[in-house]
Amino acid sequence: MTSTEPDPAASRRALLRRAAVTGGAAVAATTAAAAPAAAAPAGTTANAAPAAATGDPVVLGGTTTGGLHTVVTSAADGGAATLALENSTGATLRLTRRPSSFGWGGGLVSTADGLGVQRVVDSAVVQHETLTTANATMLVPIPPTRVLDSRSATGRARLLEGAGRVDPQGRVLADTLLVVHLRDIVDYGDGLMGNVTVANTARGGFATVWGRGELPTASTINWWDAGQLLSNGVISQLGGYETAGGDYYPDVVAVWVAASAAAVILDVTGLLVFHPESAVVNAKAAQGGRVGAGGVRARVIREAAERGDREVRTGA
Repeated sequence: MTSTEPDPAASRRALLRRAAVTGGAAVAATTAAAAPAAAAPAGTTANAAPAAATGDPVVLGGTTTGGLHTVVTSAADGGAATLALENSTGATLRLTRRPSSFGWGGGLVSTADGLGVQRVVDSAVVQHETLTTANATMLVPIPPTRVLDSRSATGRARLLEGAGRVDPQGRVLADTLLVVHLRDIVDYGDGLMGNVTVANTARGGFATVWGRGELPTASTINWWDAGQLLSNGVISQLGGYETAGGDYYPDVVAVWVAASAAAVILDVTGLLVFHPESAVVNAKAAQGGRVGAGGVRARVIREAAERGDREVRTGA
């Protein structure tokens, strides 16, 4: 059986050949007094050179300098002009690619910490880290972790202050400061996200959760009667704390219980950190112990903490 349909492969080959032959002349520059241009690599199969006279093709990758008047025409019917430029004081159009250079404001480079910018200052290359995991604060979710439950001795194990002000019902007495450490959960974290709960309240009162500076004047959770069970979401900074015996804890959060005794529970569900490996609770099971202080990112974590105005102590 004889087919009358054109051969697709043959048509494609013909199209490619035609594009190769005519590609250099598809866009032409007509100049009133074109200046000679530097030689450039061949841009087409026909090895067309950059335009040096009126009517010569403009070749991609080459340098072509026009005169006082430059008209760029297309291969459309009638050769209608698609771009016309005029400049009585010099060349009308110059298109070129600027080579990459550190001296034009910097270049991006891959670094051990993520991404850096290099630039030339006084003939020397200076490198700075950009906003990466090494110096940006991020939220890292963790499994819900209970760090305080005043109703049991186990729940009070992380208390650095306030453990002696709990009544037999597990309620924290009014006007008590609790300081909770997060060792083995985070190394030099910036903050936490979680949930604070009060239970078995004695009467109306409130509690404030915070991590740095003076006690805030705002409350985190409020209750108004006896026997209540209430909870509220919390986002707080983390701070550092030194015990009377000289032990330093870089990651603590405080709870101020005011006006009424109440059992206090604090759960952590996320950590604000400078590097994801600061959330050591996520890696602890896989690594078989505390990894943040001795891990490969310890230097990065500590440097980021210092940039975040955190006190960093050796061996903490």
